[in-house]
Amino acid sequence: MIFPPQCKKGGTVLLTALSSPLTGGQSIADIAAGVEGLGFRVQVGETCQASTARGYAAAPPELRARELHNAFASPGIDAIWCVRGGSTAWQLLPLLDSGLIAANPKPFIGFSDVTTLHMALQQRCGLVSYHGPTANRVPDWGTDRFSWPGLLSALEMTGALPIENPPGEPIHVIRPGRAQGELVGGNLSLVVQSLGTPDQLDAAGRILYLEDVGEAVYSLERMLDQLRRAGVLGAAAGLVFGAFTSCRNAYREGFGPEELLRELFRDWPAPVVYNLRSAHCSPMVTLPLGAACTLDGDMITAFR
Repeated sequence: MIFPPQCKKGGTVLLTALSSPLTGGQSIADIAAGVEGLGFRVQVGETCQASTARGYAAAPPELRARELHNAFASPGIDAIWCVRGGSTAWQLLPLLDSGLIAANPKPFIGFSDVTTLHMALQQRCGLVSYHGPTANRVPDWGTDRFSWPGLLSALEMTGALPIENPPGEPIHVIRPGRAQGELVGGNLSLVVQSLGTPDQLDAAGRILYLEDVGEAVYSLERMLDQLRRAGVLGAAAGLVFGAFTSCRNAYREGFGPEELLRELFRDWPAPVVYNLRSAHCSPMVTLPLGAACTLDGDMITAFR
């Protein structure tokens, strides 16, 4: 796997909307000012100020793909930061120029719907990318003392990077053991969506990370069973589950995501852990997807 060049302070970051538009009164000007306050120069992509008739796509897929390609190809752009997730990143898959991207590796940052693009960058381009906070979180970092240093540590890693939760948030061991492999995955529903397509996630011999938000517990079970029956879970060297934020059981409140995972994976033949705080939670851990990784009990370490 190819690690992109480090993006140093003073470098230029492109803010891009590759999935859904900003909502809830969020201002791209405020986001850009926040990123500049971190020490970077900023370019705001056309996608951040475009619209579509559907409403749930930030811009037509052709515009989003062109902006992504131009960002990778441009010597004036040092990193690409998605302003948010949402939906419709899958529309870019048939448009991606994998050769162009692989020839111009750069840090690519985002999570949630961006999982679709992370999988493509790793499997088509051999590129390490960063499952980290989207840029729309930057204005809230006045009270978050964890997410930015964690993202920076991942972007600047030179050797071993301990992947650690925020203080007070333990990683729970469901099945102990030690495993090694490239770190892959992201949002559970997007990984499931890849099944049966040319971009189906290959978890064989890898450490598979999965998280989601706002799904009923029975939906989590259904999706995990689909991954099991498709051979994805069984092929993984180890399983790391996220926080599953706001995933509830309306039928039995006391049987939530952790109880489900403990029941499903108590006899699993590979290591399994739960509650890695990366994605739909704050503060947020950044994961260098595609990097070599070891899972040893509750210790997770990535390597460059």
